[in-house]
Formats: sequence, C-alpha cells, structure tokens
Amino acid sequence: MTQEEIYESAPESELPIDDDNIEWAEDTSGISPLLLGLCYLSIAVCTVVEGLLLFDVMQGFEWLSVVVWLVVHCVLSVVGAFAITALSFQWYEGVKSSLFSFVLCTLLLVPFAGVAGVAGALLIGGYIAANRHQEEVYWQITRTTELPFTAPIGRDTAAIGRRSLVETVLYEPDEEKLYKKVLAAGNIRAALSVETLKAAVRHPVERIRLTAYQTLDRKVSRLNGEIQLLEKQANEQMGEEKSNTWLQIASNYWELLTLEKDEPIAREQLLKKASNAATQATLVMSTNRNAWFTLGRISLARGKAQQAEMAFIKALRLGMPAAKVSPFLAEAAFARRDFNQVYKIIKSINPAFRAYPPLSHLSEFWL
Repeated sequence: MTQEEIYESAPESELPIDDDNIEWAEDTSGISPLLLGLCYLSIAVCTVVEGLLLFDVMQGFEWLSVVVWLVVHCVLSVVGAFAITALSFQWYEGVKSSLFSFVLCTLLLVPFAGVAGVAGALLIGGYIAANRHQEEVYWQITRTTELPFTAPIGRDTAAIGRRSLVETVLYEPDEEKLYKKVLAAGNIRAALSVETLKAAVRHPVERIRLTAYQTLDRKVSRLNGEIQLLEKQANEQMGEEKSNTWLQIASNYWELLTLEKDEPIAREQLLKKASNAATQATLVMSTNRNAWFTLGRISLARGKAQQAEMAFIKALRLGMPAAKVSPFLAEAAFARRDFNQVYKIIKSINPAFRAYPPLSHLSEFWL
C-alpha cells in the first residue's frame, strides 16, 4: 500500500496564521444621522404616548376602549422595537438582527416597561456586559511552526521536577509525604498511575503498601462496575449513542489492561473483550472514527498488524487527524517489517509534531 493510498482522504492541515487568510467582517456598526434622529424621536414619541396609555389604564379605560388600547400598544411596540434595534447597531458592534424579535416580544408582553425603559435597560446591560470581564490576555499565538505552543504571558514558570512519580515512591525519604502521594495517585487514571501504585505495593512500609494495594483493587472494581452498567445501557440504546457506549466499554477494558498487563491470561482475555466491544461500536455506526482508532490500537496490542492498519486507515478517511494516526500506522508497518513504509510515514508527519518527544526520538533514528 502506497503512502498516497493511505492519506488520500486525510484532512488537510490548518492554514497558517496569515493576514491574507483572515476574512474581515463588513463594518455595519454605524447608521445615517437622519435615521439616528428619527430613532430618538420615535422613542420620545412612544414614551409620551405610552404614558398616556398608562394613565388611561389607571382611569379604567376612560378615553379608549380595550381593543383600541391594545392596537395602539402593538403599533408603539413595533415602532419602538425598530428604533431600539437600529440604535443598538450604533451603540454596540456585532449586534444580531434577531434583537428585533427579542425587543418586540419584551415590549408586547411587558407593556408598562415602555420603550424608554427597555432601551435604557439594554443600554445599561450592554455597557455592563461589555466592561465586565476586564482581565489580562494570557494566551499568545506564535507564527513559528516548530513551536506551536507558548507559555502564557505573565505566568510564573516554576521549575519542573525531573524525578517521576515512580522514582518518588522508590526514593522518597519522608514517609508522610510518600503516603500522601500514593493517596493522590488513586485519583489519577489507571494508565498513568498503575506503575506508581505497583511500585508502592513493594514498599517496605506497611501503611503505604496496603494503601497502594487497596487503591489498585478499587480501580479494578470501579472499572468492572462501569463496564456492567454500560453494557446494560448499550442494550437499550440506538445509533450513535449506542456506538459511543460500546466505545466506552472498550476504553474501560483497555484501562483494565494497564492494571492486569503482568498476567498473560488476563491480558489476552481483556484484549479480546476490548476488541469485541470496539468492533461492536463500528458495527453499530461505521462512521465512528474514534471506534476505528481504538480498534486499531487494540489490534496492534494483539499482534494483528494488518487488521490494525486497516482500522487506522478507516479512521483517517473518516477525519481523524493524520498527526494522531500516523505514529500508530508507522508502528503497524514496523510490525509487518515494511521499513520503507515506516520511513515514509514518519517523514510525512508535520515537523511541528516531530520536534517533541517521543516522535523526536523516532524521527532522529529513522530520518
């Protein structure tokens, strides 16, 4: 299979930030002086007439009948809504035309608020909303492709410890600190905390050893309980919702695998169950790219490189970013001993992603 066949329908990368690529919206914030004057005059006239209508209501409809009063109120509401909407374009930029419907409904349903009251409320509310979040802008954009992420402006960058959590368990001299770190590891995903907890199981201090063992046991029980609940839900669901539920079941089996990977029999059983769940997700909805991607990773772990490659290519064609899929495609090609294909795939990865570990180490070896 050629590189062109693999990436024939892969999504194109995003355009670089460039002034030529930005479409500027047309400026519609201003209105003519004549229309501006008519708007203010309309609001003034509506306010006076609404005051007379309110007085008539207080007098028990002495001047106008109820029907005539309602007709005049509706006409004033329409005129006032047009005037307030037009002025809103003058007061604030980017006002949507749907504001007219909102103002008209407000004037019709809250007659005693009046055109002037609604206009004043919108003006004051808009001013407060526009000036409410006055805070420093932290994130900045870099035009350097090799450096896609930058540290936030104004944030203090503390020194990052070089020792991993596993090494902390092995070499931390303070027993109390180590105990708290083992407790904290219980709140971390199993895929990230299992090595730490297994290292703590071998610790000579009994409290730390038992805490780590109980934490591992709770993680296994929680994941098994979630799987049983999700399987019941999947039987009652349809379509995309059902496919995503089966995908979550496969993900839970994959996480269980990190806890049981030292047991060959349990590992094979979990991989088989995870593969069945991911396959079920693709059967329910064949366009679920995340399910295809997960099935590819599971197939790789089972040593089925050809099946994994087919699943990854399917995920690519459904819109999965090439930068995410390509490293696993390279791994599948390596398992098939197609080293020329490994070289082509790694070379096709965006240099911005190849600049960081672990891809940087891979690129240094292959390119």
